[in-house]
Amino acid sequence: MQLIPIFDTNIFGDLQRGSISQDAWKLVRQKAPGHGWPLSSATALELLAAVDAAPAAAFLDVKQRIAAAYSMCRGRILEDPRMLLCKEILRIPFPADQIAPAGRVIEREMDVVRRANSQEQLLGGIPFKWRHVKMNNTSAITQVMAGPKRDWKSAVETMADEYYPPWREHFKDTGKRIPSEMKRELKPRSKWQPQGPAFIKNLIQWLHASETPGLVDELCKRFDAVLEFTIFITREFLIGNYSLEGHDSDVFDMFQLQYLAMDRFVIVTNDPDLVHRTQHSHQASRIMSFDQFYSKL
Repeated sequence: MQLIPIFDTNIFGDLQRGSISQDAWKLVRQKAPGHGWPLSSATALELLAAVDAAPAAAFLDVKQRIAAAYSMCRGRILEDPRMLLCKEILRIPFPADQIAPAGRVIEREMDVVRRANSQEQLLGGIPFKWRHVKMNNTSAITQVMAGPKRDWKSAVETMADEYYPPWREHFKDTGKRIPSEMKRELKPRSKWQPQGPAFIKNLIQWLHASETPGLVDELCKRFDAVLEFTIFITREFLIGNYSLEGHDSDVFDMFQLQYLAMDRFVIVTNDPDLVHRTQHSHQASRIMSFDQFYSKL
């Protein structure tokens, strides 16, 4: 099986800053299939979210990263990993009552942004495929991700409830989420392992799939890196007072890791936090730095 790299968002920032050389990037492009390396919807959405988050003066930097990503993938955006999971693993339709951003819609947004020379032009209108198009506002992607960010926050808080239900009141009274004497008790990773099946059962329910012990076991294996990441964050949330609001981009990392449920994907990232948080996963070998990926070409 030919492994397909999923380039994390930070790769395009490193390319822009020169941390990844143009010669190295040229070889990566040369080794890509004729239709390019596909871009994950998680990377594409995070790149587009920067259009809204960055000041207007930084638009050209944001555009440059988006243009590099679009050129690398040649406009090919992977569907949401949960859609791929339904199609390829579960063999069921994606839930009609859930919404996942369509790859073709994300591709069009990237294509429009990369053609604009300023945020003002993006909002005012640019020539695009024999038409005149504009982005009504730059907050569209931020709004698209608002729901998944709420779901991610809820998932972490629900997991925290299992260990210390009054953490909200304790945090309000003391500024800490758990009593000091509980920190040593909850520090071992072994204390958190039972949360994996519970997380997977919630996912199965969300997808309207039929829960069986065999399916839970299989998805625990396929989502091992996701579970390691989620448990790491929840553990830090309770023990170390980790701020979910201050790290709301975690949801993009969580979505990125979901692609590893499909055996053909590997993640290429220069984010040391992502590597650290998934180091105990049996899928850790499929999460590599750019230099590691480059050395295998």
